[in-house]
Amino acid sequence: MLASPAAAREPAWQVDIPAGPLSSAIDRFSAITGISVGFQGDMPRIATPRVTGRMTSDKILQKLLDGTGLYAVRVGPALYRIEYAPRARRAPLPSPPPPPPSPPPILVAPPPIDIIVTAQKRLQSLSDVPLSVAVLSFQPLPRSRTPSTRDISLDLEGLATTNMGPGRNRQFIRGIADSPFNGLSQSTVAIQVDDARVTFNAPDPDLRLIDVERVEILKGPQGPLYGSGALGGIYHIVTRKPDLDSTFGSVRLSGEALQDGQPGTGAEAILNLPLIDGTLAVRGAIYRFMNGGWINNEGGQRDSNSTETAGMRMGVRWRPADHWTVDAGFIFQNIHSRDSQYMLASGHKLIRPHAIAEPNENDFELWHGTIKGEIGALELTSATSYVDHDFDTILDASMMAAAFGLTGPVRFDERRRYSVLNQEVRLTPTGSNHWLVGLSYLQATTRGGGQVTDDSNVAQTVETYDRRVIEYAAFGEGRVQIADRLNATLGARLFHSVTQDGTGTHPIISPVRISKTILSPSASLSLDLGEQGLLFLRYARSMRPGGLAPANMAASRQFDADGLSSLDLGLRRSSQDGRFSLTASLYYTRWNAIQSDYLLSNGLISTHNAGRGEIVGSEISTQWIIGKGFTLSAGGSAQSARLTHTATGVELDDRRLPVAPALAGRIALTKHFRLSDDWQGQAAIQANYIGKARLSLDDDLDREMGNYTVASANAELSRDAWTLGVRLDNLLNVRGDSFAFGNPFSIRAAPQYTPLRPRTLTLSVARSW
Repeated sequence: MLASPAAAREPAWQVDIPAGPLSSAIDRFSAITGISVGFQGDMPRIATPRVTGRMTSDKILQKLLDGTGLYAVRVGPALYRIEYAPRARRAPLPSPPPPPPSPPPILVAPPPIDIIVTAQKRLQSLSDVPLSVAVLSFQPLPRSRTPSTRDISLDLEGLATTNMGPGRNRQFIRGIADSPFNGLSQSTVAIQVDDARVTFNAPDPDLRLIDVERVEILKGPQGPLYGSGALGGIYHIVTRKPDLDSTFGSVRLSGEALQDGQPGTGAEAILNLPLIDGTLAVRGAIYRFMNGGWINNEGGQRDSNSTETAGMRMGVRWRPADHWTVDAGFIFQNIHSRDSQYMLASGHKLIRPHAIAEPNENDFELWHGTIKGEIGALELTSATSYVDHDFDTILDASMMAAAFGLTGPVRFDERRRYSVLNQEVRLTPTGSNHWLVGLSYLQATTRGGGQVTDDSNVAQTVETYDRRVIEYAAFGEGRVQIADRLNATLGARLFHSVTQDGTGTHPIISPVRISKTILSPSASLSLDLGEQGLLFLRYARSMRPGGLAPANMAASRQFDADGLSSLDLGLRRSSQDGRFSLTASLYYTRWNAIQSDYLLSNGLISTHNAGRGEIVGSEISTQWIIGKGFTLSAGGSAQSARLTHTATGVELDDRRLPVAPALAGRIALTKHFRLSDDWQGQAAIQANYIGKARLSLDDDLDREMGNYTVASANAELSRDAWTLGVRLDNLLNVRGDSFAFGNPFSIRAAPQYTPLRPRTLTLSVARSW
C-alpha cells in the first residue's frame, strides 16, 4: 500500500527495474527519478519484482512493495519513507477463482526505457539532457558478444575510428579529425571509464567491453566539464559496480573461424561476491582472446597479424554509512599484435612483401577510487585516478634508410609511456541534477623516443620526447527554468594549462614552458515536449593547449593552441505508446588553428597548425517496435568537413578533413522469439554503409578509403542460466579499404590500404549462476 498527499500532477517515469533485493531496487528508483527513499534502520532484505513501464513515482513504489508488508509515505517533494504496514493491512485478500487457461505468452521486444546517463558527471535522465548523446545499453547483459570500439562505431552515429589494428587506433566524433597519425598532439576525443580520464594523447587502449553497463557518447565540444582535448566529444564507458547483496557470476567460452585466416578463441569470467551483506562487496572480470590473423607474408609467415588480448578488472564497493559509498578498482589489459594489417595493393590476395615484422604492444593499467556521500543538502563526489599506459611498436623503415645515413634493411623501434593523474571534486544538490560545481587537477606525461637499427645491429636515436601537461580547473553547470517548459543550461570551465617539453638526446624535462589560461563556455536552450521528447539548441567551445613538436627533428617548432566552437540543434521524440522513437540533429562547427600530426620527409611524425576548418552535418536515428517480436532500427549521418584556410595560404586540391566519411548509415532488424516455455532468444541482421573519406591533409599523401557496405547477422538462444550464441561478421566477405595507411616510412613509395577483416563465424556458450 502507498500513501501520499494530494499534489500537483506528477511526472511519469519510464522505468525498467529488474527483480532483486529491495536495496538495489530503491537505488535504481532513486537514480531514475532523483527522489530519495529512507527507512528507519537497515533496509529489509526482501526481494522485489521487476517493474517496467511508464508511471508516477507513487505507482513505481507501490508495485515494488506490493506483497512485502511495506508501504511508502511521501514526506517531501523528493523524499519518501518506507514503513511497515499495519497488520490489518497485511491480511491476505481472498483468493480469486483461477483464470481460464491461456496460450503461452509471445515474447516481444521491450519498449525503450528512459535511460540514465552519467557522462555529464551526475545522474541525468537522457530525456532531460540538452545535448546530442548516443547511448548503447548492455541491458540485459549480452552473453554472446564482446564488442570492441570499432564494433561500437557501427552501432552509433557520429563515431569513427581508424583501423591500424587493436591498440593503435584513434577515435573521432562528428568529423572533428585532425590526423590519422599517432603523433603527440592531444586527442580530440576524451575516453572516460566511469569517473576516470584514461587518455590524453595516447591511442585508444581499446578496452574490451566485458561486464559493462553501457557506453555513452557525448557529441560536440565538452570543454566546460572536461577541459582540453574534448573537442569532438566524450567516449564514456560505464562499468557494472559490485552488488552488495547478491552472489553471482558467469563464464563464456567462444571460438571463431576466419575465412582465409587462423581460428581464434576466447574466454571470460565474471564474479560478484558480497563480503559483508549490504556493506562491502567485490566484483571481478578476467578475460583472454586470441584473434586469428589473415595477412600472409610473401615467402614468409602465414596469417601473421594475429592478436592476443588479455585483461582483468577488479572493483570494490563499500557502504560505510547511509548515503555514503566508496568505489575503488583496478583495470589491466595487454594487447599484443604480431604484425600490422595493411596491404601494398588492393585485390583478393591477402599477401604483402614483408622483410621485417611490425608487432605492437599496448599495456594499459588504471587505478581509480571514487567517494560519494551527502553533506546536508549537498552531494559530494571525490574521484581520483591514475593511468599507466605503455605503447611499443616496431616498423620497417628500410625505404627511408638513406634519410638516416643507413643502407639495407632498417628497423624502427618506438617506445612510449603515457601517464594521466586526475583528481576531481564535485558538489551537486541532493536529490537534484539541476547544477554542479567542481575543481580539477590533471597531469599528463608522455615520455619515449625512437631508434633506427640497421642489419649490423647498430642503433641510432632519431627522436626523443618528454612532455608534461598540468591543468588546474574550476568548472560548473546549472539549469534554470525561464518559461513554462523552457529551460536554459549554462556551463563554463576556467583552466590554466602549463606545458613543458623536453629537448636534447635524453628525455629530460627542460625549462621550455608554455602557459595558457582558457575559458570554455557552453549555453543551451531546451523545450520540454512533455512525455514525448525534447528540443534543444546548444553552443559550446573547447580548446587544446599548444606545445613543441618532438625533439631531434629539423622541422621541430612550436605549435599554437587550437580552439573549436559548435552550434547543435537537436530533437529527441517518441510516440505516446513508446513504440517509435526518433533522434535528429543539425550541427555547425568552426575550428581555428587546427593542430595536426603530419609526416616529415624521413617518415617521422611531427605536429603543426594546419589552418582553419568548418564542419556542417546532420544525424538521424530511429527505432520502431513493429510488433510480434520485431524491432527495426536505422540511422545515418551526412557531413561536410573541410579546411577553409591553410596556415601557409597554399591552395589544396582536396580540402576535406581526414578520416571522417561524408556519408554513413546503418539499418538493423531484430526478432525476439520464444521457442517453448524454456527456450527464448533473439536474432538480428544489420548492414552498414561507410562513405568515402581521405587519409591526410597532405596532397602527396592523399589516399581514398571507405565507400563500402558491410553486413552481419547474429542469434542468441537462452534457457535458464545457459546462453548459446552464433555470429557472422562481414557476411558478404567484403574487401573494402577501411583505412589507407599502415607504415609511415613507405607510404609515399607505394599505395597502402587496410582490408576489412574477412568473414568471421563466432560460436559461444555462456553459463551464469
